[in-house]
Amino acid sequence: MKFSGIITVAGMCAGLLTVAFSATAFAAVTPAPVAVASAATVVALNDCGLTADDVAQIGAIQSDPTLSATEEITKELAVRKQLIGKTISCAQADVQSLQKALAAAPVSGDAAAGIQTQLQGRLNDAAIFYTLELGKLNDAGISGSESIARDILAWRAGTYAPLLGQVNNFILWTGNQNLFSTAQTRMNQTQQAVSFFESASANTDLQNAFDAAYSSFRTAKSTNANAQAALAQSLPSDQSLLLIKQSLDALSDTYQKFFAVTDIIKTLLPQ
Repeated sequence: MKFSGIITVAGMCAGLLTVAFSATAFAAVTPAPVAVASAATVVALNDCGLTADDVAQIGAIQSDPTLSATEEITKELAVRKQLIGKTISCAQADVQSLQKALAAAPVSGDAAAGIQTQLQGRLNDAAIFYTLELGKLNDAGISGSESIARDILAWRAGTYAPLLGQVNNFILWTGNQNLFSTAQTRMNQTQQAVSFFESASANTDLQNAFDAAYSSFRTAKSTNANAQAALAQSLPSDQSLLLIKQSLDALSDTYQKFFAVTDIIKTLLPQ
């Protein structure tokens, strides 16, 4: 029989990584479940900043000679509040999208559930932050509205963007765990097949090929565990994303080495 699978994952500002694998199962191996395609849900960071048209609205008011000083301040303040409110609404929509994606992540195990809960708490804090900033607009003047806008943009860059990367990477990591479970099943089946042939007649090439596959899979699992640890510790998202990629690279290498084991076993089967 044949089995095949494809992993498609995405990370913030990291593009798409695709790892594909396929193999032919041999007679001594019990059929394994088909590897399920994993496509992580990635929520992009919306700009939520002012557009050229938005800035033009303020410029038009400031340069309008028909307005008195009081009228200019009143109109400019109204426009500024409207634009900041739009920015906050955009940011709130960001948080809601990320909350939904995080809640839908296929979490398994207490450790992963703990990371999910931690991230949910931080997203709740983000939602509260935006609500508080929106409330400040009511009594804000020109300088106050400018301060609110600066605070929001700085907070998004310094706090929310890193959080977004960590959440996306966690969603990506959880989506890949079924691939490791499938590989573990394949490894167990391969080991049984190798033991069967080795019990009949020792074959150094076969044992060496299996040992190489086993070593590669051990690396994949170790790196996968390190990625989980990086997520639990809230390390920078580029670090956890790199570990996720390395774990998938090692997993792909494991399947390549499975092929070598399969090829050797084919030569041992009756022709």
